[in-house]
Amino acid sequence: MSGRTREVVALTRDLVERESENPPGNERVVAEFLRTRLEDSSIPFEVASYEVESDRPNVVARVGNPEHGSVLLTGHVDVVPANASEWTGDPYRLREQDGRIVGRGTADMKAALAAKVLATESYYEAVDDPGEVILGFVVDEEDTGAGTRALVERGVDADAAIIGEPTEREVCIAQKGVARYEVTVNGESGHSGRPDDAVNAVAGLRQVLERIEAFDDRLREETNHEFLAPETITVTEIEGGIAPNVVPDSATATVDWRFLPGTTSADPFDRRLRELLDDVTVDGRTIDVDIERTVFARAAAVPANHDLVQGVLDAADSVGVSADAVGFNAATDARFLIHDAGIPAVLFGPGSIQNDAHTVDESISVTDLVSTVDTYRAALERLLS
Repeated sequence: MSGRTREVVALTRDLVERESENPPGNERVVAEFLRTRLEDSSIPFEVASYEVESDRPNVVARVGNPEHGSVLLTGHVDVVPANASEWTGDPYRLREQDGRIVGRGTADMKAALAAKVLATESYYEAVDDPGEVILGFVVDEEDTGAGTRALVERGVDADAAIIGEPTEREVCIAQKGVARYEVTVNGESGHSGRPDDAVNAVAGLRQVLERIEAFDDRLREETNHEFLAPETITVTEIEGGIAPNVVPDSATATVDWRFLPGTTSADPFDRRLRELLDDVTVDGRTIDVDIERTVFARAAAVPANHDLVQGVLDAADSVGVSADAVGFNAATDARFLIHDAGIPAVLFGPGSIQNDAHTVDESISVTDLVSTVDTYRAALERLLS
């Protein structure tokens, strides 16, 4: 193993072995480690941290001359919980196996954070008058995105940003948004021995499910995007009933609508769902359907011909990574940077969102991690000229 490989694996180990599950949101131990690591670096980082919520700090480090441009290398320090009983080893003890490193957060996204630190140091050491690199390590991506929102609210400013999501080292330029709802059908309870004297909310919910299924079919036919799959609307949770001998007066479904870039307001989605679920009936009686939106995360994209996209693609190619511009069929923190800060942003990192992130025995290829360091450095050289 080369010295460079050992260095990035060791830093990834330092991050993975500091558990930062969200929930509950105990990112402080990782944030404090990163702050100390950057303050102790031979590179003259200007390091700051601030609490986004109680005991949950963002860490921001700057180095270089912004007159030559600025690039934000950012990512989240929180990870989803790991059930240790399902893993073949301790999720928070990094181990190497068959050319891969295994541990919670390797793919999503502590290895990418390590790669960003080392790529920045390498770039700064090699360039006579380097442009500005901003390292933004944020909390709470896995829940509300509060960390990146705080980064934006505090005025982060850069010409471009690269987020270290696991993209299989593709350059992701577009991401879906999500509108999520709790849909509650209200009936009238009664004894299950006399169901005709009640209004069964589950029967009403069945109509809701049928309408949503038909609407999902239409969305798949009507929507398209060069880099993303068509829109979908999916029922992900159902709850109803209080006892086996009681006709339920309430039944609720969670509805998850994944939509394409182009609309940044929730109003059109709210309106279409209300229209879709208007006039639900049970035994000829119209019943009340409450619709509460619980999540709205905007879709986002940058043009395929943007200098940022071309710069990262060229950087990957220069270090032997065959990357394409692709889409990301999920929501990420890029939405805050693109829409609220006006910073064009792409995703690039090792590992797969489908096969590695959030999985039991989460892992990434060591070779892919090393080439990610090289790609980040090459991107800095191209974007900061």
